[in-house]
Amino acid sequence: MQKSRRRLLKRIIVAVALSAFFAVMALLISQEYPVPGDPDTKISRAMGKDVFDFIAWMGEGWIEKAGQIAAPAEDYLTDEQRSQLVLHFTRLMNDWSDLEGQVRRVYADSAVKDPEAATQDLRTKRDSLRTEIERLRPTAEAIIQQQISNVLVDEGLATGGEVFPPVAARITPLPYILITSARDEIRRIDGEGLQAGLTVDEAERIETQVLSATNRSALVVPIGGLAAYPTMILETGDLTWLLQTIAHEWTHNWLYLRPLGYSYLADSQTIRTINETVASISGDELGLKVMRRYYLDTLKQEYPDLVEPKPLEVPDLNPSTQPPPARDPTAFSVNNALYETRVKVEDLLSVARNLKQAGQPAEAEAKIVEAEKYMEERRQFINSHGYGIRKLNQAFFAFYGAYADQPGGAAGTDPTGPNVVALRAYSPSLRQFLDRVSSVLTLEDLQKAVAEFKAQR
Repeated sequence: MQKSRRRLLKRIIVAVALSAFFAVMALLISQEYPVPGDPDTKISRAMGKDVFDFIAWMGEGWIEKAGQIAAPAEDYLTDEQRSQLVLHFTRLMNDWSDLEGQVRRVYADSAVKDPEAATQDLRTKRDSLRTEIERLRPTAEAIIQQQISNVLVDEGLATGGEVFPPVAARITPLPYILITSARDEIRRIDGEGLQAGLTVDEAERIETQVLSATNRSALVVPIGGLAAYPTMILETGDLTWLLQTIAHEWTHNWLYLRPLGYSYLADSQTIRTINETVASISGDELGLKVMRRYYLDTLKQEYPDLVEPKPLEVPDLNPSTQPPPARDPTAFSVNNALYETRVKVEDLLSVARNLKQAGQPAEAEAKIVEAEKYMEERRQFINSHGYGIRKLNQAFFAFYGAYADQPGGAAGTDPTGPNVVALRAYSPSLRQFLDRVSSVLTLEDLQKAVAEFKAQR
Protein backbone atom coordinates (compact mmCIF):
# COMPACT_ATOMS: atom_id res chain seq x y z
CA MET A 1 0.00 0.00 0.00
CA GLN A 2 2.86 2.37 0.89
CA LYS A 3 4.53 1.67 -2.46
CA SER A 4 1.26 2.28 -4.29
CA ARG A 5 0.81 5.64 -2.57
CA ARG A 6 4.35 6.72 -3.45
CA ARG A 7 3.76 5.78 -7.07
CA LEU A 8 0.50 7.74 -7.09
CA LEU A 9 2.19 10.78 -5.55
CA LYS A 10 4.97 10.63 -8.14
CA ARG A 11 2.42 10.46 -10.95
CA ILE A 12 0.57 13.47 -9.61
CA ILE A 13 3.76 15.53 -9.20
CA VAL A 14 4.89 14.73 -12.77
CA ALA A 15 1.43 15.48 -14.17
CA VAL A 16 1.21 18.82 -12.34
CA ALA A 17 4.69 19.86 -13.51
CA LEU A 18 3.92 18.98 -17.11
CA SER A 19 0.50 20.60 -17.00
CA ALA A 20 2.11 23.81 -15.76
CA PHE A 21 4.55 23.74 -18.68
CA PHE A 22 1.84 23.26 -21.29
CA ALA A 23 -0.39 25.82 -19.55
CA VAL A 24 2.33 28.40 -20.09
CA MET A 25 2.53 27.35 -23.74
CA ALA A 26 -1.23 27.70 -24.12
CA LEU A 27 -1.17 31.13 -22.47
CA LEU A 28 1.54 32.32 -24.84
CA ILE A 29 -0.40 31.07 -27.84
CA SER A 30 -3.60 32.71 -26.64
CA GLN A 31 -1.88 36.10 -26.43
CA GLU A 32 -1.19 36.29 -30.16
CA TYR A 33 -3.93 38.60 -31.47
CA PRO A 34 -4.07 39.34 -35.23
CA VAL A 35 -4.24 42.99 -36.22
CA PRO A 36 -6.80 44.49 -38.64
CA GLY A 37 -5.88 43.91 -42.28
CA ASP A 38 -3.43 41.16 -41.35
CA PRO A 39 -3.82 37.90 -43.37
CA ASP A 40 -4.41 36.04 -40.11
CA THR A 41 -7.39 38.29 -39.38
CA LYS A 42 -8.87 37.52 -42.81
CA ILE A 43 -8.31 33.80 -42.25
CA SER A 44 -9.98 34.01 -38.83
CA ARG A 45 -13.00 35.67 -40.42
CA ALA A 46 -13.20 32.92 -43.06
CA MET A 47 -13.11 30.28 -40.32
CA GLY A 48 -15.77 32.05 -38.27
CA LYS A 49 -17.65 29.83 -35.84
CA ASP A 50 -15.82 26.76 -37.15
CA VAL A 51 -12.61 27.56 -35.27
CA PHE A 52 -11.53 24.90 -32.76
CA ASP A 53 -10.88 25.94 -29.15
CA PHE A 54 -7.64 24.15 -28.28
CA ILE A 55 -7.30 25.82 -24.88
CA ALA A 56 -10.71 24.57 -23.71
CA TRP A 57 -10.02 21.09 -25.11
CA MET A 58 -6.67 20.85 -23.32
CA GLY A 59 -8.28 22.01 -20.07
CA GLU A 60 -10.89 19.26 -20.31
CA GLY A 61 -8.12 16.79 -21.13
CA TRP A 62 -6.07 17.71 -18.07
CA ILE A 63 -9.10 17.28 -15.81
CA GLU A 64 -9.86 13.88 -17.32
CA LYS A 65 -6.26 12.68 -17.07
CA ALA A 66 -6.05 13.85 -13.45
CA GLY A 67 -9.02 11.62 -12.72
CA GLN A 68 -7.28 8.67 -14.37
CA ILE A 69 -4.17 9.26 -12.25
CA ALA A 70 -6.17 9.61 -9.03
CA ALA A 71 -8.19 6.43 -9.65
CA PRO A 72 -6.03 4.09 -11.78
CA ALA A 73 -8.50 1.27 -12.49
CA GLU A 74 -5.89 -0.50 -14.64
CA ASP A 75 -3.77 -1.19 -11.54
CA TYR A 76 -6.28 -3.84 -10.48
CA LEU A 77 -5.96 -5.80 -13.72
CA THR A 78 -3.37 -8.36 -14.77
CA ASP A 79 -1.31 -7.77 -17.91
CA GLU A 80 -3.50 -10.25 -19.78
CA GLN A 81 -6.70 -8.58 -18.59
CA ARG A 82 -5.36 -5.19 -19.64
CA SER A 83 -4.60 -6.37 -23.16
CA GLN A 84 -7.99 -8.08 -23.45
CA LEU A 85 -9.77 -4.88 -22.36
CA VAL A 86 -7.97 -2.86 -25.03
CA LEU A 87 -8.79 -5.46 -27.69
CA HIS A 88 -12.44 -5.41 -26.62
CA PHE A 89 -12.41 -1.61 -26.80
CA THR A 90 -11.04 -1.59 -30.36
CA ARG A 91 -13.60 -4.21 -31.44
CA LEU A 92 -16.35 -1.98 -30.07
CA MET A 93 -14.91 0.92 -32.05
CA ASN A 94 -15.03 -1.16 -35.24
CA ASP A 95 -18.61 -2.24 -34.54
CA TRP A 96 -19.69 1.36 -33.84
CA SER A 97 -18.04 2.57 -37.05
CA ASP A 98 -19.87 -0.11 -39.07
CA LEU A 99 -23.23 0.87 -37.58
CA GLU A 100 -22.57 4.58 -38.12
CA GLY A 101 -21.72 3.84 -41.75
CA GLN A 102 -24.97 1.92 -42.22
CA VAL A 103 -26.98 4.79 -40.76
CA ARG A 104 -25.26 7.32 -43.02
CA ARG A 105 -25.91 5.21 -46.12
CA VAL A 106 -29.62 5.01 -45.34
CA TYR A 107 -29.85 8.77 -44.87
CA ALA A 108 -28.01 9.28 -48.17
CA ASP A 109 -30.40 6.96 -50.05
CA SER A 110 -33.06 9.10 -51.73
CA ALA A 111 -35.26 6.01 -52.13
CA VAL A 112 -35.74 5.82 -48.36
CA LYS A 113 -38.70 8.07 -47.50
CA ASP A 114 -38.36 7.96 -43.71
CA PRO A 115 -34.67 7.40 -42.81
CA GLU A 116 -35.29 8.11 -39.13
CA ALA A 117 -37.75 5.24 -38.84
CA ALA A 118 -35.64 2.99 -41.09
CA THR A 119 -32.59 3.42 -38.89
CA GLN A 120 -34.23 3.29 -35.47
CA ASP A 121 -32.83 -0.14 -34.54
CA LEU A 122 -29.42 0.68 -36.01
CA ARG A 123 -29.22 3.95 -34.09
CA THR A 124 -30.28 2.26 -30.85
CA LYS A 125 -27.49 -0.31 -31.23
CA ARG A 126 -25.03 2.40 -32.28
CA ASP A 127 -25.83 4.63 -29.30
CA SER A 128 -25.60 1.68 -26.91
CA LEU A 129 -22.15 0.91 -28.24
CA ARG A 130 -21.13 4.56 -27.84
CA THR A 131 -22.14 4.43 -24.17
CA GLU A 132 -20.01 1.34 -23.63
CA ILE A 133 -17.08 2.84 -25.56
CA GLU A 134 -17.13 5.97 -23.40
CA ARG A 135 -17.28 3.84 -20.25
CA LEU A 136 -14.19 1.87 -21.27
CA ARG A 137 -12.25 4.63 -22.99
CA PRO A 138 -10.47 6.15 -19.94
CA THR A 139 -9.23 2.74 -18.77
CA ALA A 140 -8.25 1.66 -22.30
CA GLU A 141 -6.31 4.91 -22.75
CA ALA A 142 -4.54 4.45 -19.42
CA ILE A 143 -3.54 0.88 -20.29
CA ILE A 144 -2.19 1.89 -23.70
CA GLN A 145 -0.30 4.80 -22.14
CA GLN A 146 1.35 2.45 -19.65
CA GLN A 147 2.21 -0.14 -22.29
CA ILE A 148 3.89 2.47 -24.48
CA SER A 149 5.67 3.87 -21.41
CA ASN A 150 7.04 0.42 -20.59
CA VAL A 151 8.54 0.15 -24.07
CA LEU A 152 9.95 3.69 -23.77
CA VAL A 153 11.67 2.65 -20.53
CA ASP A 154 13.16 -0.36 -22.35
CA GLU A 155 14.41 2.01 -25.05
CA GLY A 156 16.23 4.15 -22.48
CA LEU A 157 13.82 7.05 -22.83
CA ALA A 158 13.16 7.43 -19.11
CA THR A 159 14.83 9.02 -16.10
CA GLY A 160 14.61 7.21 -12.79
CA GLY A 161 12.14 4.81 -14.35
CA GLU A 162 9.75 7.64 -15.28
CA VAL A 163 9.01 8.77 -18.84
CA PHE A 164 8.90 12.53 -19.29
CA PRO A 165 6.72 13.89 -20.64
CA PRO A 166 4.35 11.11 -19.55
CA VAL A 167 2.43 9.43 -22.33
CA ALA A 168 -1.02 11.04 -22.26
CA ALA A 169 -3.55 10.56 -25.07
CA ARG A 170 -7.27 11.06 -25.64
CA ILE A 171 -9.01 8.98 -28.29
CA THR A 172 -11.56 11.41 -29.65
CA PRO A 173 -13.16 12.91 -32.76
CA LEU A 174 -10.46 15.19 -34.14
CA PRO A 175 -10.55 18.74 -35.44
CA TYR A 176 -9.67 19.47 -39.03
CA ILE A 177 -6.66 21.66 -39.84
CA LEU A 178 -6.69 24.56 -42.30
CA ILE A 179 -3.29 24.58 -44.03
CA THR A 180 -2.17 27.65 -45.95
CA SER A 181 0.74 27.92 -48.35
CA ALA A 182 2.18 30.56 -50.62
CA ARG A 183 0.92 30.18 -54.20
CA ASP A 184 4.31 30.77 -55.85
CA GLU A 185 6.09 28.31 -53.56
CA ILE A 186 5.27 25.08 -51.76
CA ARG A 187 5.77 26.48 -48.27
CA ARG A 188 3.47 26.02 -45.31
CA ILE A 189 2.62 29.37 -43.77
CA ASP A 190 0.15 28.39 -41.10
CA GLY A 191 -2.16 25.71 -39.71
CA GLU A 192 -5.41 26.51 -37.89
CA GLY A 193 -7.74 24.14 -36.07
CA LEU A 194 -11.34 23.72 -37.24
CA GLN A 195 -14.24 21.95 -35.57
CA ALA A 196 -14.56 18.16 -35.83
CA GLY A 197 -17.27 17.00 -38.20
CA LEU A 198 -16.77 19.83 -40.69
CA THR A 199 -18.71 19.15 -43.90
CA VAL A 200 -17.15 19.16 -47.36
CA ASP A 201 -19.10 22.23 -48.45
CA GLU A 202 -17.98 24.12 -45.33
CA ALA A 203 -14.37 23.17 -46.07
CA GLU A 204 -14.70 24.36 -49.66
CA ARG A 205 -16.21 27.66 -48.51
CA ILE A 206 -13.35 28.34 -46.10
CA GLU A 207 -10.67 27.45 -48.67
CA THR A 208 -12.27 29.70 -51.29
CA GLN A 209 -12.57 32.63 -48.88
CA VAL A 210 -8.95 32.28 -47.74
CA LEU A 211 -7.72 32.22 -51.34
CA SER A 212 -9.82 35.26 -52.23
CA ALA A 213 -8.88 37.28 -49.13
CA THR A 214 -5.16 36.43 -48.83
CA ASN A 215 -4.05 35.00 -52.21
CA ARG A 216 -2.82 31.93 -50.33
CA SER A 217 -3.36 28.34 -51.33
CA ALA A 218 -5.59 26.71 -48.70
CA LEU A 219 -6.62 23.17 -47.83
CA VAL A 220 -8.73 21.76 -45.00
CA VAL A 221 -7.23 18.39 -44.07
CA PRO A 222 -8.34 15.59 -41.75
CA ILE A 223 -5.69 14.37 -39.33
CA GLY A 224 -5.02 11.15 -37.43
CA GLY A 225 -3.44 12.77 -34.40
CA LEU A 226 -2.33 16.07 -32.94
CA ALA A 227 0.41 16.74 -30.40
CA ALA A 228 -1.53 18.83 -27.93
CA TYR A 229 -1.26 17.66 -24.33
CA PRO A 230 -2.85 15.24 -23.81
CA THR A 231 -2.46 14.29 -27.45
CA MET A 232 -5.52 14.03 -29.69
CA ILE A 233 -5.88 10.62 -31.35
CA LEU A 234 -8.46 9.70 -33.96
CA GLU A 235 -11.03 7.08 -32.98
CA THR A 236 -10.23 3.80 -34.71
CA GLY A 237 -10.45 0.06 -34.21
CA ASP A 238 -7.05 -0.54 -35.85
CA LEU A 239 -4.91 -1.22 -32.78
CA THR A 240 -1.56 -1.16 -34.60
CA TRP A 241 -2.35 2.22 -36.15
CA LEU A 242 -3.65 3.48 -32.80
CA LEU A 243 -0.46 2.55 -30.93
CA GLN A 244 1.79 3.95 -33.65
CA THR A 245 -0.12 7.22 -33.73
CA ILE A 246 -0.05 7.69 -29.96
CA ALA A 247 3.70 7.00 -30.00
CA HIS A 248 4.08 9.40 -32.96
CA GLU A 249 2.37 12.23 -31.06
CA TRP A 250 4.30 11.45 -27.86
CA THR A 251 7.50 11.91 -29.87
CA HIS A 252 6.31 15.41 -30.74
CA ASN A 253 5.68 16.07 -27.03
CA TRP A 254 9.18 14.84 -26.21
CA LEU A 255 10.65 17.07 -28.91
CA TYR A 256 8.77 20.14 -27.59
CA LEU A 257 11.33 20.27 -24.79
CA ARG A 258 14.23 20.32 -27.28
CA PRO A 259 15.35 22.62 -30.11
CA LEU A 260 13.78 20.64 -32.95
CA GLY A 261 10.42 20.66 -31.19
CA TYR A 262 10.17 24.21 -29.91
CA SER A 263 11.40 25.49 -33.29
CA TYR A 264 8.46 23.80 -35.07
CA LEU A 265 6.55 27.06 -35.49
CA ALA A 266 9.52 28.74 -37.16
CA ASP A 267 9.07 29.56 -40.84
CA SER A 268 11.10 26.55 -41.97
CA GLN A 269 9.76 23.70 -44.06
CA THR A 270 12.98 21.80 -43.31
CA ILE A 271 12.37 21.88 -39.55
CA ARG A 272 8.79 20.69 -40.02
CA THR A 273 9.87 17.88 -42.35
CA ILE A 274 12.59 16.71 -39.96
CA ASN A 275 10.15 16.87 -37.04
CA GLU A 276 7.32 14.99 -38.73
CA THR A 277 9.62 12.39 -40.26
CA VAL A 278 11.29 11.74 -36.91
CA ALA A 279 7.87 11.30 -35.28
CA SER A 280 6.73 8.96 -38.06
CA ILE A 281 9.81 6.76 -37.79
CA SER A 282 9.71 6.67 -33.99
CA GLY A 283 5.97 6.17 -33.80
CA ASP A 284 6.00 3.24 -36.23
CA GLU A 285 8.91 1.60 -34.43
CA LEU A 286 7.53 2.04 -30.92
CA GLY A 287 4.00 1.02 -31.90
CA LEU A 288 5.20 -2.23 -33.42
CA LYS A 289 7.29 -3.00 -30.34
CA VAL A 290 4.19 -2.59 -28.18
CA MET A 291 2.24 -4.87 -30.52
CA ARG A 292 4.95 -7.54 -30.41
CA ARG A 293 5.11 -7.38 -26.60
CA TYR A 294 1.41 -7.21 -25.68
CA TYR A 295 -0.64 -8.10 -28.78
CA LEU A 296 1.49 -10.54 -30.74
CA ASP A 297 -1.42 -12.78 -31.79
CA THR A 298 -3.34 -9.79 -33.12
CA LEU A 299 -0.29 -8.60 -35.05
CA LYS A 300 0.15 -12.06 -36.57
CA GLN A 301 -3.46 -12.04 -37.74
CA GLU A 302 -3.64 -8.48 -39.07
CA TYR A 303 -0.08 -7.66 -40.18
CA PRO A 304 1.89 -10.92 -40.43
CA ASP A 305 4.66 -9.27 -42.46
CA LEU A 306 5.39 -6.94 -39.49
CA VAL A 307 5.84 -9.63 -36.85
CA GLU A 308 9.61 -9.86 -37.36
CA PRO A 309 11.56 -6.58 -37.04
CA LYS A 310 13.15 -5.41 -40.27
CA PRO A 311 16.13 -3.04 -40.33
CA LEU A 312 15.61 0.26 -42.10
CA GLU A 313 17.19 0.46 -45.51
CA VAL A 314 19.37 3.48 -46.22
CA PRO A 315 17.56 5.42 -48.96
CA ASP A 316 19.07 7.32 -51.86
CA LEU A 317 20.34 10.54 -50.28
CA ASN A 318 20.57 12.32 -53.61
CA PRO A 319 17.11 11.79 -55.13
CA SER A 320 16.80 12.61 -58.81
CA THR A 321 13.77 13.88 -60.67
CA GLN A 322 12.85 10.26 -61.40
CA PRO A 323 10.46 8.60 -58.95
CA PRO A 324 11.72 5.63 -56.93
CA PRO A 325 11.11 2.26 -58.59
CA ALA A 326 7.70 0.75 -57.85
CA ARG A 327 7.35 -2.80 -56.54
CA ASP A 328 5.25 -3.61 -59.59
CA PRO A 329 6.31 -1.45 -62.57
CA THR A 330 3.12 -2.37 -64.46
CA ALA A 331 0.77 -1.19 -61.69
CA PHE A 332 -0.33 2.36 -60.97
CA SER A 333 1.56 3.96 -58.04
CA VAL A 334 -0.08 6.93 -56.32
CA ASN A 335 3.24 7.55 -54.57
CA ASN A 336 5.02 7.96 -57.90
CA ALA A 337 2.18 10.00 -59.37
CA LEU A 338 2.37 12.50 -56.51
CA TYR A 339 6.16 12.55 -56.80
CA GLU A 340 6.05 13.35 -60.51
CA THR A 341 3.40 16.00 -59.92
CA ARG A 342 5.37 17.79 -57.24
CA VAL A 343 8.57 17.80 -59.28
CA LYS A 344 6.87 19.50 -62.23
CA VAL A 345 4.96 21.93 -60.01
CA GLU A 346 8.20 22.93 -58.28
CA ASP A 347 9.73 23.68 -61.69
CA LEU A 348 6.75 25.81 -62.77
CA LEU A 349 6.67 27.76 -59.50
CA SER A 350 10.43 28.35 -59.67
CA VAL A 351 9.92 29.96 -63.07
CA ALA A 352 7.11 32.06 -61.59
CA ARG A 353 9.34 33.36 -58.80
CA ASN A 354 12.07 34.25 -61.29
CA LEU A 355 9.55 36.15 -63.42
CA LYS A 356 8.31 38.03 -60.37
CA GLN A 357 11.86 39.02 -59.43
CA ALA A 358 12.41 40.20 -63.02
CA GLY A 359 9.48 42.58 -62.67
CA GLN A 360 6.99 40.55 -64.72
CA PRO A 361 4.09 39.92 -62.29
CA ALA A 362 1.50 39.12 -64.98
CA GLU A 363 3.73 36.46 -66.53
CA ALA A 364 4.51 35.09 -63.05
CA GLU A 365 0.80 34.80 -62.23
CA ALA A 366 0.20 33.00 -65.52
CA LYS A 367 2.85 30.43 -64.63
CA ILE A 368 1.29 29.91 -61.17
CA VAL A 369 -2.11 29.37 -62.80
CA GLU A 370 -0.50 26.88 -65.19
CA ALA A 371 0.86 24.94 -62.19
CA GLU A 372 -2.55 24.97 -60.52
CA LYS A 373 -4.31 23.73 -63.66
CA TYR A 374 -1.71 20.97 -63.96
CA MET A 375 -2.34 19.89 -60.35
CA GLU A 376 -6.08 19.69 -61.04
CA GLU A 377 -5.44 17.53 -64.13
CA ARG A 378 -3.21 15.26 -62.07
CA ARG A 379 -5.82 15.03 -59.31
CA GLN A 380 -8.37 13.79 -61.81
CA PHE A 381 -5.84 11.33 -63.24
CA ILE A 382 -4.99 9.93 -59.79
CA ASN A 383 -8.66 9.69 -58.80
CA SER A 384 -9.41 7.79 -62.03
CA HIS A 385 -7.39 4.96 -60.44
CA GLY A 386 -9.71 4.68 -57.47
CA TYR A 387 -8.39 7.41 -55.17
CA GLY A 388 -10.42 10.26 -53.70
CA ILE A 389 -8.17 13.31 -53.41
CA ARG A 390 -10.54 16.26 -52.98
CA LYS A 391 -8.07 19.02 -53.80
CA LEU A 392 -4.48 18.98 -55.01
CA ASN A 393 -2.71 22.31 -54.55
CA GLN A 394 0.33 23.96 -53.00
CA ALA A 395 -1.09 23.55 -49.49
CA PHE A 396 -1.58 19.81 -50.11
CA PHE A 397 2.12 19.33 -50.87
CA ALA A 398 3.19 21.67 -48.06
CA PHE A 399 1.28 19.51 -45.56
CA TYR A 400 1.73 15.95 -46.79
CA GLY A 401 5.26 16.52 -48.07
CA ALA A 402 6.46 16.95 -44.47
CA TYR A 403 5.79 13.25 -43.75
CA ALA A 404 8.81 11.96 -45.61
CA ASP A 405 9.67 8.62 -44.01
CA GLN A 406 8.90 6.86 -47.31
CA PRO A 407 10.77 7.63 -50.56
CA GLY A 408 9.07 9.75 -53.20
CA GLY A 409 5.46 10.77 -52.80
CA ALA A 410 4.36 14.28 -51.88
CA ALA A 411 7.87 15.20 -50.66
CA GLY A 412 9.22 15.14 -54.21
CA THR A 413 13.02 15.48 -54.48
CA ASP A 414 13.44 17.06 -51.03
CA PRO A 415 16.46 15.23 -49.50
CA THR A 416 15.41 15.99 -45.91
CA GLY A 417 13.27 12.90 -45.34
CA PRO A 418 15.76 10.40 -46.81
CA ASN A 419 18.50 11.86 -44.59
CA VAL A 420 16.34 11.45 -41.46
CA VAL A 421 15.67 7.83 -42.43
CA ALA A 422 19.40 7.31 -43.03
CA LEU A 423 20.22 8.76 -39.61
CA ARG A 424 17.89 6.26 -37.94
CA ALA A 425 19.31 3.41 -40.06
CA TYR A 426 22.84 4.28 -38.94
CA SER A 427 21.88 4.89 -35.27
CA PRO A 428 22.65 2.07 -32.81
CA SER A 429 19.40 2.72 -30.92
CA LEU A 430 16.23 4.76 -31.02
CA ARG A 431 17.41 6.78 -28.02
CA GLN A 432 20.67 7.75 -29.73
CA PHE A 433 18.76 8.68 -32.88
CA LEU A 434 16.36 10.92 -30.97
CA ASP A 435 19.10 12.51 -28.88
CA ARG A 436 21.13 13.40 -31.97
CA VAL A 437 18.30 14.61 -34.19
CA SER A 438 16.58 16.65 -31.47
CA SER A 439 19.05 19.52 -31.95
CA VAL A 440 19.18 19.41 -35.76
CA LEU A 441 17.54 22.42 -37.43
CA THR A 442 19.01 22.56 -40.93
CA LEU A 443 19.62 20.16 -43.80
CA GLU A 444 23.36 20.79 -43.47
CA ASP A 445 23.33 19.78 -39.78
CA LEU A 446 21.26 16.72 -40.64
CA GLN A 447 23.70 15.61 -43.33
CA LYS A 448 26.58 16.14 -40.89
CA ALA A 449 24.83 13.92 -38.32
CA VAL A 450 24.29 11.22 -40.94
CA ALA A 451 27.98 11.29 -41.86
CA GLU A 452 28.99 11.06 -38.17
CA PHE A 453 26.79 8.05 -37.45
CA LYS A 454 27.76 6.34 -40.70
CA ALA A 455 31.45 6.69 -39.81
CA GLN A 456 30.85 5.08 -36.39
CA ARG A 457 29.37 1.91 -37.85
